[in-house]
Amino acid sequence: MKPDTRFRLLAMAGMATVLATTPATAQTQGADNPAPPAAPVQDATNAADDGEIIVTGLRESLRRATDIKRNADNILDSIVADDIGKLPDQNIAEAIQRIPGVTISRDNGEGQFITVRGLGPAFSSALYNGRILATENQGREFSFDILPAELINRVDVSKTPTAAQIEGGIAATVDMYTARPFDFSGTKVSLSGQANYDKIRGQFSPQASGLFSTTFGDGDFGILGAFSYIDRKIEGKRIFTDGWEANQSLDLNKDGTAEFTGVSLPTYVEWGTNRTNRKRLSGLLTAQWRASDTLLFTLDGLYSKLDVNDDNKVFFVYGGPGDITAATVDANNTITSYTGIASGPNITNQVRPRLATTYQAGANLAWNPSDRLSGTVDFSWSKASDDTGGNQAWFESNLATPSYSPAGVRFAIGPTGMPVYTGLGNILDTSNAKAGFLTYEGVSVEDEIYQGNANLKWDADMGILTRISGGYNFSDRKKSRFSFKTPDALQCLYCGAGVGVPQSVFGRPAEATNFLGTGMFDSAYPTYAAADLASYLLSDAAINQLANPAAARAALAANGGSFAVIPVPGNSGSAQERTIGGYVQATFGGDFGSRAWSGNIGVRYTRTDVISRGFGQEIVSITPAPPGGDPIVNLSAPQPIRETGSYAQWLPSANFKIDVFEDVVLQAAVAKTLTRATLSDLLLIRNINPRPRERAITDGNPGLEPMIGWNYDAALTWYLDRSSFLSVALFAKDLNNISESVTSTIQLLGLDFRRTRPENIGSRSYRGIEFSGQYTFTGLPAPLDGLGVQANISLVEPDATTYNAVAFYEKGPLQARIAYNYRNAYEQTQQGNRGQPVNVDAYGIWDASINYALNDQVTLFAQGLNLFNEKTFLYSVYKERVITFETYGPRYALGVRLNF
Repeated sequence: MKPDTRFRLLAMAGMATVLATTPATAQTQGADNPAPPAAPVQDATNAADDGEIIVTGLRESLRRATDIKRNADNILDSIVADDIGKLPDQNIAEAIQRIPGVTISRDNGEGQFITVRGLGPAFSSALYNGRILATENQGREFSFDILPAELINRVDVSKTPTAAQIEGGIAATVDMYTARPFDFSGTKVSLSGQANYDKIRGQFSPQASGLFSTTFGDGDFGILGAFSYIDRKIEGKRIFTDGWEANQSLDLNKDGTAEFTGVSLPTYVEWGTNRTNRKRLSGLLTAQWRASDTLLFTLDGLYSKLDVNDDNKVFFVYGGPGDITAATVDANNTITSYTGIASGPNITNQVRPRLATTYQAGANLAWNPSDRLSGTVDFSWSKASDDTGGNQAWFESNLATPSYSPAGVRFAIGPTGMPVYTGLGNILDTSNAKAGFLTYEGVSVEDEIYQGNANLKWDADMGILTRISGGYNFSDRKKSRFSFKTPDALQCLYCGAGVGVPQSVFGRPAEATNFLGTGMFDSAYPTYAAADLASYLLSDAAINQLANPAAARAALAANGGSFAVIPVPGNSGSAQERTIGGYVQATFGGDFGSRAWSGNIGVRYTRTDVISRGFGQEIVSITPAPPGGDPIVNLSAPQPIRETGSYAQWLPSANFKIDVFEDVVLQAAVAKTLTRATLSDLLLIRNINPRPRERAITDGNPGLEPMIGWNYDAALTWYLDRSSFLSVALFAKDLNNISESVTSTIQLLGLDFRRTRPENIGSRSYRGIEFSGQYTFTGLPAPLDGLGVQANISLVEPDATTYNAVAFYEKGPLQARIAYNYRNAYEQTQQGNRGQPVNVDAYGIWDASINYALNDQVTLFAQGLNLFNEKTFLYSVYKERVITFETYGPRYALGVRLNF
């Protein structure tokens, strides 16, 4: 038996022994109060004697979150709204990042994905009222910006599992709870409206939300509805290189002998201005019926639609090693300057929308026939889609200004470490602009889940055995991907053809002077809309400039007279997962002397069957690239293909908790967990890049096994009072069957291609420690007794350090808060852009808010996010090898909240 296997068995046996041999003379039942699967508002509020729910602000929300943490049967952290639909941040992901060990990545400056304890988004399960929610992403990772914070009243992040939890999150399980009608007595109305201001865009945009809940029929029926709407106008600035080409040789004087070898250089650099809107409309509806004292029916539905219409106006330059006639190299073999590019300068309009829609509908029956026996049955359906296919666009033009020569253009890493080009001529002169490569393209995604869960619990009275529970679950999930693009024959219809772009196509130039403080540009650069250029290129005025107008018209006619997209079968497919599972769990509790203790031990079984479907196509030939274009890959006719896979796992877990001193709680846990391969990796798809220096093929792998983790956790928490605590947590995760991209070289048609395919390649271990605490200074004299602080730091081997600090004040009608979040630099992937590592620089962001209650019904508030304009910076190994430098700037809000 392997040493690590023996250790895991000993750990499980040790936990079982602790639970079974704790003195059976215990006279009292230990705590067995897991976080409830619903009714979060009830936990976040007090009930007055007359039944009216009273919400008492930030301080009370911290107390409720502390109660949840202390009473839970496993190790978790919680965030509770301090008012109806009012989490402490504007975005769910941005609220979750305040929890120890949680960091986020952003889209358009807003939190989207989470990383927990150094493990990426795919390693955490996201639940909505206890159910898996479909996601519009190609993988499993959940986009937390899909759901507005106004609809969520509580978020639990479970860092150790119980057997009762649905499997899938090696890192954590995140459960988001909404309000239910029976959380309130009578009728409740809440409304909120605010104006958002994004500094770079310089425009105000609206945001509103509301909730209505009522009960009737002597309180046996209830209905609740809530909505949220935002139309945020934003603008981002970005420098992007698409990675650095490594191990290149430079023959500067073209004599056959390279002056530099093994160097890295950027062959493409762009500067983009993205003026866009983020529009989201979300709503939920919940109905409850208390059929009897023992039966409660709940029906609920969710709808959310997020449209992000990125409209990036881009200036770019490209070239390769063969274009360079002079260069300098630093000690890292990074090209720090060179002279000579292939062509340009160029402009394009990148249209990159995100058109996501999410639905969920569910039915739940709660049955409580006696004080000891209870059960639930839950069925739900969820569907998400992103209708991006065919809606992305790239329409480029070469400015070809008469006042410059590509051979004289000079690249240098500027004083700020960013790429700067000089010698580009008068870039505002568009008189000689020529049309080039064009395409509509994109991938649409559909994700549909049917799931059911049944649970039964019996509260025992058998000494230290306090509860026996068990359950069954099933799910049927299908993730489909549909790829589209403009036919290859039309993409380069105008490449190198000398077709001019008329002045009427150009719109307002993009302000770019001293772009992001880098010294690049001393003026704006020209722009146009892809739709306007497309319309012109389909006109007789453009087509007649081609060498063979008749052939061009025939090619267009064959595609319906436009640049419309066609399906790409080889890059499309689906993966279907059918899972069944069940669990048995025993909960224990009692007194060890004068100290209460509790715990649980259980095992979950899960079986997964996978069916992957796609289309096989062989590469028949590759047509050489036309001037300014890409080579064309000619494929055989698509043939349907299908592969299957299956696996099963037993997942034991144990949690233990004891009051080692008064108000000092020790928790320990050990569990076997799994995370299934991300769905996009299971697809039978193939993506081909035929560019000579970049030849690459990316495949899926339906045979991937799940990643398995053994988790070991311990936490010691001192509860200073109901709202204050200090805590330290240790954790270790040993992962096997890790799925990572493996690259090899294959030959096709006599050409070398880099083939990248996900494989279960090995194991990895994570070790970490977390320190956290919060304190309310209620013992200070007024008005200082309204002060409070929260702070945490997480250190994870090998390279993750995060910390949060929050200071707040709440006294009378005034509530104020300032928060800082930091994540150190880390490696995002070993094989990213151009097959090279991608590193993310350290990121620290300041947010602040202030609320003032005019009376019990009306509160005014103001917020500021990213107050000091922190920028996202990605690089490859060394900071001079810039990949992305981006910001969407600070954003502010002014608003009013009404409660009745």
